[in-house]
Amino acid sequence: MEFINRKQVEEALSLSKCIQLSRDAFALLSQGRVKQTLRSVIASEQGSLMGTMPAYIEAGPYAGFGLKTVKVDLSHSKKRTSHEGCILLYDASDKGDIALVDAAAVTELRTAAASALATDILAPKNASRLAILGTGIQAKKHAQMMMEIRPFQHISIWGRSDTGATAFAEWCRQHLGLPITVAMTPAQAISDADIICTVTASKEPFLHSNDLPARCHINAVGASALGFQEIGADIYAGVELFVDSRDAVWNSSSCLLQATQQGFLPKDNMGTEIGELLTSDILPITLNPQRSLFKSVGLAVQDLVFARAVVAQTKISMNNGF
Repeated sequence: MEFINRKQVEEALSLSKCIQLSRDAFALLSQGRVKQTLRSVIASEQGSLMGTMPAYIEAGPYAGFGLKTVKVDLSHSKKRTSHEGCILLYDASDKGDIALVDAAAVTELRTAAASALATDILAPKNASRLAILGTGIQAKKHAQMMMEIRPFQHISIWGRSDTGATAFAEWCRQHLGLPITVAMTPAQAISDADIICTVTASKEPFLHSNDLPARCHINAVGASALGFQEIGADIYAGVELFVDSRDAVWNSSSCLLQATQQGFLPKDNMGTEIGELLTSDILPITLNPQRSLFKSVGLAVQDLVFARAVVAQTKISMNNGF
């Protein structure tokens, strides 16, 4: 059995490759070429979670069975990541080998890449102002991935702790070379943003409809399980809704359920899967919503596509003597 660690994952996948893999994964899903169950979650009394996500891809370079299992502990120490686990790939080669791939590294990359892909499809090409709400690893990955698809000139950030916001701002200045503003409130952070990314583990909504600019694209990422919420239900009354998977988000998103219950979102509006935009005749230019929102909770197909790409690239590097 082969194990591929975090370093190998990061070396195997460039940012641009991650975005292409996201495109492949969402297209497979919307083409009906993937079988996957809803995420199974077990919670401990201490607040940590364990999630299990199996899937099967029918054909092509990513074909086969796989299973992601991950423990999520949001009270983790600085020495450990909040997500720890592995992606198990059956038939990882023609010999029938089994491979284990670091799930934390894949999760970080595929989550941010999904947001970047949705942004690239839905947001204006001249978008230049980015707002990131959150200061953890997903905030960093989103900042890097967004720079791949738009010529941003400014980033505004907000965090739930002043210490975290200050540290993230310094990291952005060092790694991205852009002007950074640390906002006092979420509303201030997004006041003139073209692109908004919410990447926190908040259990209470901190963005509401009257906070939004007249035109913007939102990637709502952090609240990926019931009980977590970043986006107020009222926001859904004024945005065009896009999702990674209708089945997944409607079983994992508190804000969507509340939006329907409170009458902000019609019950028949389940959102458009981002993969449908990749596999249909609908062109992004014909969509052009004033406000768009991409709700993402993460899918097993993404994990399998990324993990198989990592295994393939790792074998190529080994054969070339690297």
